[in-house]
Amino acid sequence: MKLFIGIDVSSKDLQVAITDSENYQKPIINRSFSNDLIGANEVKKIILQLAEQNSYDKVIIGMEATSIYSFHTDDYFFANDQGLQKLNLETDVVNPRDTKRFHDTFGENKNDPLDAYYIAEYLRFGKYRVTIARQEQYLALQRLTRTRYDVMASLTRAKQHFIEALYYCLNKLVTVDKDGIKTSVFGATMMSIVTDSKTIDEIANMPIEDLIDHLQTKGFKKIAIASISGLIRTIYALIVND
Repeated sequence: MKLFIGIDVSSKDLQVAITDSENYQKPIINRSFSNDLIGANEVKKIILQLAEQNSYDKVIIGMEATSIYSFHTDDYFFANDQGLQKLNLETDVVNPRDTKRFHDTFGENKNDPLDAYYIAEYLRFGKYRVTIARQEQYLALQRLTRTRYDVMASLTRAKQHFIEALYYCLNKLVTVDKDGIKTSVFGATMMSIVTDSKTIDEIANMPIEDLIDHLQTKGFKKIAIASISGLIRTIYALIVND
């Protein structure tokens, strides 16, 4: 005989419905617990008590993949608890679309107690795929990869917004790469021209020698003097034209 635990997870609560192979017309237990260590421990005690009373061949715990809310409950409690590991335990995170389709076939209203019950029933029917336990290293790499993706996407949006704002003031400066000048608007030297306290008119009226010294300082003296002279002529033309 098997024990089935369906858990409907939210940010605050765990709605838990428990059935088994013989008692499935009505849940053995269907109640709410807090979504924290205290609530998870209460669920654990009930599972261990039922397992001791009925000597189940297998215990299956299932919950829907609900964003981050099922993360600690499944990955860091039920799947790794030493007391539960003494049982023939299986923990699964199921696709919400599959459980919804299963629930819809019975034509009942949708609420947390019913959702938890039909998750348990879905497990009893056995029409699910067993999920692979995710290791800590995998989870850490997953979070790192997603964080890097979000940071790069934010950086791309910020750069695009900056270029659009810059185009209103110095439209020619935005197109330097298209004009055959091998430099980036976001390079240290170019950014110094844009972000320094000097106005456009002040830069335009600076002596060439002072501007060369300024660009050499900002470019950490990595630019050849001949290249700077050509760049200055281009910058002057851009500023004067704007």
